[in-house]
Amino acid sequence: MPLLHVGADLRERGHRVTVLTGAEYEGAVLERGLGVLELPDAARPKRDDSGLCGLPGLLDRWYRGRAEMRSVFIEPLAAQYWSLRKTLQRDDFDAVLCDVAFTGALPLLTGHRPRPWILVCGVGPLTLSSADAPPFGTAWAPRSNTNYEPMTWVTHRVLFGDVRADLNAALAAVGAPPSPVFLTDWPVLADRLLQFTVPSLEYPRSDLPANVSYTGPVIPKPAAQKRGLPWDPAGESRTVVHVSQGTWDNDDLDALVVPTVEALADREDLLVVATTGRDGRTTLPCPVPANARITDFLPYAELLPHVDVMITNGGYGGVHQALSHGIPLIVAGGSADKPEVAARVGYARAGINLGTSRPGRAEIVGALDAVLGTGAYRAAARRLSREIRGENAFDRIAEALAGLAVPQRPGEPAARSGTLVG
Repeated sequence: MPLLHVGADLRERGHRVTVLTGAEYEGAVLERGLGVLELPDAARPKRDDSGLCGLPGLLDRWYRGRAEMRSVFIEPLAAQYWSLRKTLQRDDFDAVLCDVAFTGALPLLTGHRPRPWILVCGVGPLTLSSADAPPFGTAWAPRSNTNYEPMTWVTHRVLFGDVRADLNAALAAVGAPPSPVFLTDWPVLADRLLQFTVPSLEYPRSDLPANVSYTGPVIPKPAAQKRGLPWDPAGESRTVVHVSQGTWDNDDLDALVVPTVEALADREDLLVVATTGRDGRTTLPCPVPANARITDFLPYAELLPHVDVMITNGGYGGVHQALSHGIPLIVAGGSADKPEVAARVGYARAGINLGTSRPGRAEIVGALDAVLGTGAYRAAARRLSREIRGENAFDRIAEALAGLAVPQRPGEPAARSGTLVG
């Protein structure tokens, strides 16, 4: 939860921070000394794994994309809005920070006044339309000297016309006017869009809206107590490969973790470190070879300094943490925004985009050999590392709040007024 780290940092800077979130995160919020308010279940985006087996990649993304837009962005909108409005009515908040999936803030931007400052946080790839980039969801990297406006018009008005209608129906249900922009463009209406990345990991845009700023990624601060690694890095001469499906798309480890472990089982030059992403799950549904270490979770601050290549399904946070260490990537993204993450890694030449969430063993081996055998990938990853380490997202976010003139509390010169994180 990047915004939980943001909230904790703002508290340290003197802000009064309240987090509006699901019940399962209450403990983590309270541990950081933040206020907490519970979102109702209807306000929480639901995972939608629907899809049609056997469809070509782009057609499958269109079908899944329509389902995900409804389940993640549209269906929770009303419950999010009413919960947010109730919170704002009973307490005084100067600013609301929310991630791009919290469309409950959208009705506040389309006519409800007065309202606090609203800052949308880009916790995934930039979704905004541009003449210089293909429509979000295609997972296509842009070509130079190409105008993508006609493609975007057809995508939004024809291919996703029903999504547009569904969004406006959801807004009407809470008494808000229709959205002046397509669903994926709604953050452009906010006072600020804070994109948690660096420019080199996004597509160049000559028409980037003025309210967008790149903050660099939100990288969690290292834990005070180390967990320990499942091998001794000091005595390890092999190339270390880390494979993970993150903490979200890890129900089926046969998608990426298992084929990677099996594909590299005979490589004496490699040590494969796999994390399952689920507490207590420290085994795989396959024999574990001698060159593999399996565990549920490892803090990246401890693990990544010892990793040479990362194989991932494209989680935005994990990709940025790897690149902050200059680690080249092999990305197998298939659901949600992960194909778009993979496309950006490929565009930045910091790794290989496999173009599928279920690569074959030969594809994995071929990509790994290419990354290890071609210094260009590591060089690009190191350039991104320098760019990432040159930014401090926490400072940029605090500066954005200060730039909106979030007032200080009367009689408390070092403190700010309330900030609501949703």
